[in-house]
Amino acid sequence: MDSGSAVDIISTLSDFLLVLIISNLSFKEALSTSRLSTRWRHICRETRNISFREDEIVTFADDSVARYYQRAALVAYMVGWVNNFTGGVVESFELRLSNSYAFEEGVTTLIEFAVSKNVKHLFLDLSEPRWVTNNDAAQLEPGLIKLPESFYKITSLVTLKLFGCRFEPSRLAKPGLVKTMFFRWIRLEMLSALIAKTPLLEILNIKNCWEIGLDAITGYNDRLMKMVFKYCSFSAQQTTLDVPNIQIFKYFGKVYRFEFASANKLMEEAYLDYREESRYNVSAGVIISGFLYSMLSAKTFTICPYVLQLIQECEDPVRLKAPMETRQLVLKTNFEPNEFVGIRFMLNSSPYLETLSFQMVGPRPIEEMVPQIDPEAYWGQNTSHECLKKTLKKVEVWSFYGGTHELRVLEYLIRYGRMLERVDLYQPIGLDDIQLLPIRAAADRVGEFEARSENLVVTFY
Repeated sequence: MDSGSAVDIISTLSDFLLVLIISNLSFKEALSTSRLSTRWRHICRETRNISFREDEIVTFADDSVARYYQRAALVAYMVGWVNNFTGGVVESFELRLSNSYAFEEGVTTLIEFAVSKNVKHLFLDLSEPRWVTNNDAAQLEPGLIKLPESFYKITSLVTLKLFGCRFEPSRLAKPGLVKTMFFRWIRLEMLSALIAKTPLLEILNIKNCWEIGLDAITGYNDRLMKMVFKYCSFSAQQTTLDVPNIQIFKYFGKVYRFEFASANKLMEEAYLDYREESRYNVSAGVIISGFLYSMLSAKTFTICPYVLQLIQECEDPVRLKAPMETRQLVLKTNFEPNEFVGIRFMLNSSPYLETLSFQMVGPRPIEEMVPQIDPEAYWGQNTSHECLKKTLKKVEVWSFYGGTHELRVLEYLIRYGRMLERVDLYQPIGLDDIQLLPIRAAADRVGEFEARSENLVVTFY
């Protein structure tokens, strides 16, 4: 069959089938079909998936005045396009536009269009690339675009993603079909009121938001499987979580108290990163240990240096009150002596551990009050852990530099790891051959350590 015959066959399809076909293309590809013929020019205006992304449509000039006029032309184009839309229901609508505050009328028109078409998946990104912290956005909050009244009456949403706009969570009247919510660069007062109206919610992702009013998530949200909080501030003192089916929980930011009323006994992943903390806080150790205890079932667990330092301040500085089910443990570390107690605490609390990963991170100054530890004496103790005797098969070190403390920890694990099969050492990125010479020599030393396991293979990548 020649290409002409193929075109003829496509031409025989009904408009309905052609709309289904172009709705499975990217929006940019769908727009390009308008050049095929007059018929296709109308067909492309019926696509069910609309995506206006400034980075895909415009290459902005360096001059700020020129950029303003380019953006004004873009908004006019988008408004004109939706005004000539001839389709019915819109499955998904995406708008990504920076410096949008100067074009509120046009942006409001686009949002109202999506609402009028009973959109199911809505993504509005009106944030600024220059924003780094919450304060960057919060200071500009009065100038951010306010969602129109029609938005709060929408009943068709399944996915809601809002970045960099003014939104009142409690006012969304009927979000009962929503399964995914993602908020960024937004004040989220009274978020609990919104979540209480979303019984089908499965994924909640919140980043760089402030004044989050989240006192509790109740058992009413028993379908919630994934929660991510990243660099946020809360108006509540603590949040109670009744999430019996949670699979993934990730938290980045300052220490905050989450109380788990219930949690899944078969969690897949937990991630705790308190890199924003800069002071050694004894009371935080109790909060952190309680947090760890609530997520004992997580098969993969990632924790930061701050946890390793503070965990010794919990009620029992040796292990958690019950064994963790963790199979893969990822420790972000500097291999500093003030982290050693935390490393052994995690080993002692993980009797079923199979893979232990160390990820080297840059040191962060923390005002600390911890006992001084002699690394040689500490790792020279004739003390093993259950996982070293029965389950640990693999140790990884990412960005391996071969420092003295790294080598002592690895020597200890190799000396007592009865079931250990692999030690994988990954070289740092960006070093030249000369810089790698001492690191390769250190890796060779690791291969010469006395090993308890006869099957151990040490590899340097």
